[in-house]
Amino acid sequence: MDALRPDGLEGPLVLVGRARDIRTTKSLPTANPATRYQTGIASDTGWDAELVAEASTRVTIDYFGGRLVTEVHCEPAMPGSDTLVGVRAGSGFRTALDQAAPHLTADGTLLGLLLDEVPVVTLISGSAIARVSGERPRNTVMPPTDVCAGWKAGGEMDMSHREGRFSLLGVGPSAPELADATDPLGWHTMPDLPPGSIRRRRRLDVVPGPHLGVVTVEGLFRDTFCEPDGTQKVIHEYAIHTTVDRATGTISSASATPHVLPGPDCPAAAASATRLVGERLTGLREMLRADMIGPTTCTHLTDQLRALADIHALIPLLSQ
Repeated sequence: MDALRPDGLEGPLVLVGRARDIRTTKSLPTANPATRYQTGIASDTGWDAELVAEASTRVTIDYFGGRLVTEVHCEPAMPGSDTLVGVRAGSGFRTALDQAAPHLTADGTLLGLLLDEVPVVTLISGSAIARVSGERPRNTVMPPTDVCAGWKAGGEMDMSHREGRFSLLGVGPSAPELADATDPLGWHTMPDLPPGSIRRRRRLDVVPGPHLGVVTVEGLFRDTFCEPDGTQKVIHEYAIHTTVDRATGTISSASATPHVLPGPDCPAAAASATRLVGERLTGLREMLRADMIGPTTCTHLTDQLRALADIHALIPLLSQ
């Protein structure tokens, strides 16, 4: 999902999202080439990538007018999307989404996952304004302390902010390439990111696990900011690894690996991922909303873990 400001920093915020599910399968001579991708390595491995689903969204937000949604376009079309117009793209947006189209997140759809990203991508988009202008966006306030591990009371970022030593933006390294040249379909096609914009990339892979009846889930998310020279700098990056009992949909192991984060205290939040052990995929979002809060957690890690609730829609696609 890209956070864009095509009319300048004072113009509307436009969130453009693209998503795709693919399923890797053994090559079949009779398979219809119009319904499957060639991975580029099929001649060596005998594997193809079959397109399962695609979705895209475009959400326009009056960022300085209360962060209210002014337009919503979805592909495939979403009945009831017009009810999201006028909703604040922050706290309360996900509740409004559940009321407008409860099946989207319940069914684990790509459209539901893209729209679920709107509040957090709107939040992080503010750092682009600060990076470009050198000033904190107007009409914004600092979050209360103890909202997460990195912004805990008395922590390094809190004290640095109080003393005026740095601006709580987090300046990460240049983003290494995520794409694998030997697997050109590992990521779907993405346009160049305009300077001054932010991109959130998310990957979620579900594969047969080491034991019968178990699936392994690996995920990654990365937020980047595009500098004026086109260089992308990492703001946040986390990886997760979980195993799930296929029959019951219960999480049997969970871990998180912090890569790039804005504050020195942020990595401590990784340990909170273990709280998912014993939880079922059904109701996982509600559990995270209620329990994964406070100074031992991370807002962005929790958002990555929310996506695990959707893998119930992917598990049946695995080969038996």
